[in-house]
Amino acid sequence: MSVVQAIRRLIPQSAKNRLRQRTTPWRIANLLSPALPPSVCVDVGASHYPHVNWLVMLNAPETRWLAVEPNEENLYYVKNWAWKSAISTCTTGLSRDGGAQTLHITNVDTGSSLLPPEIPASMQHRVTNLSYFFPVTERRIETLTLPQAIAGLPADAPVFVKLDTQGTELSILEGAAELFDARRIVGVELEATLLAQPLMKGSGKFWQVCQFMEARGFELLHVKLVQAVGPDGSEGRKRRRYLNECDAVFALRVDVAASLPVNYRAGLLAFYTTYALYDEALALLQRDAELSAMLGKRGADVAALIATLESAPQ
Repeated sequence: MSVVQAIRRLIPQSAKNRLRQRTTPWRIANLLSPALPPSVCVDVGASHYPHVNWLVMLNAPETRWLAVEPNEENLYYVKNWAWKSAISTCTTGLSRDGGAQTLHITNVDTGSSLLPPEIPASMQHRVTNLSYFFPVTERRIETLTLPQAIAGLPADAPVFVKLDTQGTELSILEGAAELFDARRIVGVELEATLLAQPLMKGSGKFWQVCQFMEARGFELLHVKLVQAVGPDGSEGRKRRRYLNECDAVFALRVDVAASLPVNYRAGLLAFYTTYALYDEALALLQRDAELSAMLGKRGADVAALIATLESAPQ
């Protein structure tokens, strides 16, 4: 344990909470979350913890949060849900077409997928520790499409989707044509492979995701690159390795969102802030008088929100 870690353990949790409330993300959440209109947040692949990047939506009382995770035991955290959003769960996996599918359960269950793991010849010298994937067992499961999964949630609310499903992220989006056609989806974060030959056979590649999203009026806002681990499974942060995957964030373009109801633009504003895109959030808020007025009527201190965005660290 490092000295810094040891000191952190000595700090009371109450003090940590007070310090956290002073950070820019929490200050923005405290100003914006109570005034947000209803939204639907779908966390697909929700093992062990919620997607805390979406702090503003998590803390919004009118957010409907859906945690999708076939491994029901990994949803234990919802029993002690401390956020202001309303939580519900779905323990049925998602797929493009729905219906019966084969789940490939890897040795470490967080790697389980509807796609089978396969180590192609180009990757065999890089992946020598196979214990994460193998042995693999198969189980037939029922699945839903994304539209089916959210069918019981507010039908006029903007939808945000986070996907971490070991290679099937793009195919799940392909099965949500009706949501895209209706402009229901405002923001998406997903994991995508950067490998020429992915380890999960048939995975949607990052460039294919970009092509799909751009064709539906979205723009790429942020990419977090993830290097591969070493052949033995070690991370080796000091050693440069090939790129393995990325976490990519897409949002509706502002010209597309401009034609949508104001509650969708409020959702886009919140989505910007969750990724510290404060210039984007500020420009939208200052340019959209209807949005500012709506938030004000719902109790937000818009002037304080603007000032916080203006003073946020670059």
